[in-house]
Formats: sequence, structure tokens, C-alpha cells
Amino acid sequence: MRRVPRALSQSSTSGGVLSVLTCLAILVILYSQISMWVSPVYQRRTIVHRDIDDDHVNVDMNITFLKAHCDDITFKIHDQFSQQTLHATNHVYRQSVGSGCRMHMVYDLKRITGEFIFNSKDNLTDMSHTIEDMVVGDRHRYANTKAFHALKGVKLRDIGSSTHDYILKLLETEFIDVTLEEAAIPYQYTFSYRPHILHNKKDGTLPSVPVHYIRFRYAWSPLKVEYIAEYNTMYDVVTNSIAYCGGLFTTVGVLHRAFIGGSAFIKDNMYKKL
Repeated sequence: MRRVPRALSQSSTSGGVLSVLTCLAILVILYSQISMWVSPVYQRRTIVHRDIDDDHVNVDMNITFLKAHCDDITFKIHDQFSQQTLHATNHVYRQSVGSGCRMHMVYDLKRITGEFIFNSKDNLTDMSHTIEDMVVGDRHRYANTKAFHALKGVKLRDIGSSTHDYILKLLETEFIDVTLEEAAIPYQYTFSYRPHILHNKKDGTLPSVPVHYIRFRYAWSPLKVEYIAEYNTMYDVVTNSIAYCGGLFTTVGVLHRAFIGGSAFIKDNMYKKL
């Protein structure tokens, strides 16, 4: 019976190092497979959203006026027909912060083109502001990217007497998890900004403008993005782990034996030549 060469069966430092690294790689593979079993992988698809007539979308907004008092700011919502939406505001909280005012609002928007406006009571109010955050629709643990908080941290300071127009484009996004029976509909949005700075006349006076305002015009995208959660089954986790680990261990073993055998062959030939 042919014996295995001693060079291929004896222990070595390189073999020990490779064994340790292989075991660590196997642990990483097992961790990734178990993570894919516990946490879902979301598959994305885009569809045309048709049921948009009578829907209402919740908005949670925090804004700070840096130089305007709370009594000087009013809030209104208008639809595309310039009709004020009544009973759309669920919660408005005002808090004086130094010489300014912080407002937290929760309100509903109809799924038609419209605008919501912060008005001043006169044309002397400085509308400098900081938007702390604005969340449209539901909150979701995976809806924490900039696309869902585009206005977060927008700051306009020391801009004097002016008015401001924000134009928002809203995209419905739905996260569906059939296994956990969960569904959430946050909205991604983008915005553009256009200021209207009032310059003094030649005589040094300001032009006659009744009030200053911050206006948010919004429009809804006809598209809808769906993220559907997919989980690996236990069968997939076990079979993939066995396949990956076995293949990795076998490949490393073959390469290591080839290295040891080649080294031994080179040494034997060198000794024969000497």
C-alpha cells in the first residue's frame, strides 16, 4: 500500500496559521448566513400608483424661527384650488427659544397638489429659520436615509426681510413584510429652494409687501416604490453553510498540500544537484 509522503502529513506552522484563518472565515460565513435568516433582504420594484384620490398623508415637521416670535407666525394649508384645508392640523406646539420660536406640527395633506404656508403678521418679521426635520408618512427603521429626511438640517440665517419658496416632490414608498405582517408607507421626497429677497427702494424704504412667508409647494409622483422583505429559510441557511464551509476548508487544504508538496519537490531536486 502506498504511503502518504511525510511532507504532506506532518504539522507545520503555515498549516496551523491557515487552519486558524479558515476557522475564522467559517465563523464569518455562519454569522452572515444566520443574519440573512434573522434579517430580511428587501427586493425593490416600481409600479404606477393609481389610488390617489381620497388618500391623506400624515406629516410630522419641526421648524425653528430664529428671529420671529411665536405670536407672529400663522400656519395654513391650501389645496390646488386655493381652498384652505380645515381640520387638517392635528397638533401644533409652539415654544419660545430666545428671540425666536420653535414649532412642532403634525398635520394631514390630501394627495392632490397644494401648499402649506407659514405667514408672518406684518412685513417686518424676519423669517430666518432652521428646519429640524420633516417626515412624510409612516416612520420605519429602514426609512432613515437622506431621501426620507431631505429637509433635515436646512438652515437659512440672517437673510433679512424675505420670503421663501420650497418645492417638494413626494414619492410613495411601501415596506412590506409578510412574515411579520408589517407594512409601512413612508415618503421619499426631494426639494428645490427659491428665495425672494426684498431690496430697498432708491429712497431707502422697503417695497410695500403685506406679509412675509415660507411656502412649501408639494406635488405627488404617480409612481410607487415597493420594498418586499424576503427571508432565507432554515433549510437554505443549513445547506448554504455546509456548502460554503466545506468548500472553503477543502480548497484551503488542497492549496496547502500543493504548497508543501511543491516545496518538498524543489528541495529534493536541489539536494540531488548538489
